[in-house]
Amino acid sequence: MSEEVRIPGEAMVSVESHCGRPVLWEIVSSRRGATVWKGTGPAASVALKAGQDEGAPITSREVTVAERMPGHSPLIASGRTGIASWLITPWHDGPSTWDVFRTVRTTHQGTEEARDAAVDLCLAVADLHRQGWVHGDLQPDHAIHTKTGVQLIDCTWAASPTLPPSRTFQGGLPHLLAPELAAEIEAGHRPVKVTPAAETYTLAATLWRSATGRWPFDYTTVVNAEGAFTGPRARHLIAGGQLPPTLASQWPALLSVLRAVVVAPPSTRPSALSLALVITDSPL
Repeated sequence: MSEEVRIPGEAMVSVESHCGRPVLWEIVSSRRGATVWKGTGPAASVALKAGQDEGAPITSREVTVAERMPGHSPLIASGRTGIASWLITPWHDGPSTWDVFRTVRTTHQGTEEARDAAVDLCLAVADLHRQGWVHGDLQPDHAIHTKTGVQLIDCTWAASPTLPPSRTFQGGLPHLLAPELAAEIEAGHRPVKVTPAAETYTLAATLWRSATGRWPFDYTTVVNAEGAFTGPRARHLIAGGQLPPTLASQWPALLSVLRAVVVAPPSTRPSALSLALVITDSPL
């Protein structure tokens, strides 16, 4: 079991230099040997991520992405101690895609704001694809809607022609995987190579999850029949393409658009840019 991840001394000095003193610290997340803090000082706020044990190489990968991926948060500082790797980036103020869609999920209202956010997210992903990159792990909490545009976060598994995918990457959240990608993972193909078409599927599935609070496909029968249900089991079922679509009542016009994306084969799946244009014209 990994020991508790602490803020490396060198990282703390860098944060204080950038933000001023005193710095107030808040843990944002902690999993798989990596912890993210929000550090707030008189001059600025930053995100500090430190990983050790299994989290150290993952965090080092994120440093590499931050140095190379266009439009990524500027890397304020990074480093490595004997046991930990760390990086500091600006803190992005704004709601996640999940947060923006909360009113849609709970009251079936707020569709105008959510549509704008959905289009902005699609355009951000389209711009990434245009430059030869994929994010690799799109999820409702991995995009922040700021006043200056969408900022994609948790970009550890991003890849491009100049940064091959990591063999450590296991494909992202199983419930949001494109069937063809899930099938490749099930067949043991490594490294996992996310294509723009597969990522457009995940983009649509992410918006479905944000709008409904449910996964795009219905696991109810399988869960009832076979008991415990895990992510790998979901990946296996998605790869087989036998699950029925989930029924949901929120915003039928948008869900119709998203359903068409997740049931389309890769060859006819729209691009992220095309999806943005269709959502723009969708009724509220």
